[in-house]
Amino acid sequence: MIRLQHLLGGRWVDGEGEGTLLRDPATAIPIASTSAVGIDVAEPIDWARRVGGAQLRAMTFVERAELLSSFADKLREQRPSYYDAVLANMGANKRDAAYDIDGAIAVLRYYASLGRVLGDRRTLMEPGTDQMTRSEDFRVAHLLTPRHGIAIGINAFNFPAWGMFEKVATATLAGMPSLAKPATQTALVAYLMVRDLYDANLVPEGVLSLLTAGGRELVELVEEEDTLAFTGSADTALMLRSNRTLLARGARFNAEADSLNAILALPDLSESSPSVDSLIDSVLTEMTIKAGQKCTAIRRVVVPLHLVESVTDRLVARLSSLKIGDARNPSVDMGPLVSRSQQEAVIAGAALLAQEGKTVLGGAGSIKFVDVDPQVAAVVAPTLIQISEPGSAKLVHELEVFGPCVAVIGYRGLDEGIDLVRRGRGSLVATVVTDDDAAFAQSALSLGSLHGRIAHLTHDGAADNPGHGVVMPQGIHGGPGRAGGGEELGGLRALNFYHQRTAIQARVPVLEALRKLSAELG
Repeated sequence: MIRLQHLLGGRWVDGEGEGTLLRDPATAIPIASTSAVGIDVAEPIDWARRVGGAQLRAMTFVERAELLSSFADKLREQRPSYYDAVLANMGANKRDAAYDIDGAIAVLRYYASLGRVLGDRRTLMEPGTDQMTRSEDFRVAHLLTPRHGIAIGINAFNFPAWGMFEKVATATLAGMPSLAKPATQTALVAYLMVRDLYDANLVPEGVLSLLTAGGRELVELVEEEDTLAFTGSADTALMLRSNRTLLARGARFNAEADSLNAILALPDLSESSPSVDSLIDSVLTEMTIKAGQKCTAIRRVVVPLHLVESVTDRLVARLSSLKIGDARNPSVDMGPLVSRSQQEAVIAGAALLAQEGKTVLGGAGSIKFVDVDPQVAAVVAPTLIQISEPGSAKLVHELEVFGPCVAVIGYRGLDEGIDLVRRGRGSLVATVVTDDDAAFAQSALSLGSLHGRIAHLTHDGAADNPGHGVVMPQGIHGGPGRAGGGEELGGLRALNFYHQRTAIQARVPVLEALRKLSAELG
């Protein structure tokens, strides 16, 4: 059994006692353990601020880019071992694991490429200046300098690799050291990745720290120039953002939380429309990849009334043919959830949603699982619920079942369909399925204020579409309202979180001299 340690103060340290056991969700066999008992976090954090921060700020963007590139190269070299770790710790097959592992490598490479473009500078400056007085020679420009703190990243259980490195990549390029705190129950792959980077002497002192257990005290340790980026439940996000220390010190906080993402079919589609085929494929993919344990997964399928029965029937037919069980068996299409507690939450949540409609697929005994004991493994059958009275239903727009559970909701007119989607009160992503480009544009305008990302899906464009649930670093990730109100990635936009923007008021020659020292944030 592997013992997960913590990288703090530039060295590996271990907690006292047995600690928390990490289990294989298909067999319930313990595979690793970790403990934070007796671990001092405050001093290593302060050390990382001073030592790691100074090292990164002394580097140019190109040098930071090369550091990220070296991380990506090493992780790619060790990739097969990470697939094995994710299978053992999360029950995910290679396809599902790739979203996490390959995604982590890809985001490191992407931000390395941006760093090379920024060049041999250490700070950023926004383009242009604005005249402030009657004199055209006295103007204001905006300079961005890296914060002299530490970037704390608290990550969810479902993406321990990508969730960690999408934060590390952006903070490192910006010039801030990172402390990564993965969810303990799925921390194995995060630990192995950081360990490999450390053992290869790729991690400069203080630039990257790792805490695999504990972490409740982190928010109490933040200082004015720190950042805290959180991915997880809305309840935990609320607890963190309302913390007295965080508020008093004005440290930056970003949350990516619950999200009742929807796919909306517009009325121009008929039962025979090829784009409906693409809708079915998208829903099936989002329900089964990582067993639906994705913050961007589809939870609501909103379609015109004339499509409700055909869409429901087709989803039932596709989902009924799936093989679910231990992903070590190559015939298995969907593995287990990450834990028995997660299994219990999904079953209970699906039962609550069923009160607002009828369960057309799912429930106890609805499927025969492959190579697992259902009394031991964290397996669940896909659940499909058809909402009976869309106008009065509430839970379907309020309760996120974090697993393979989807509700089909019919609407009479497009205005009602838009309203149903907006009842999610803030989502990470919505997909609009239509063959009418102008109708998509109008829908995007109507949905935009409550969504972080909106995707257009058509049959003809499906091959070029990364997918409803795929987060690409070029676009922002986050959403308003119940989705947390945060924003990550989005190319160079991500660097804003880790920089302080300062208005510089001076004569034009002074501003021009300062601009020569900075890269332009275009």
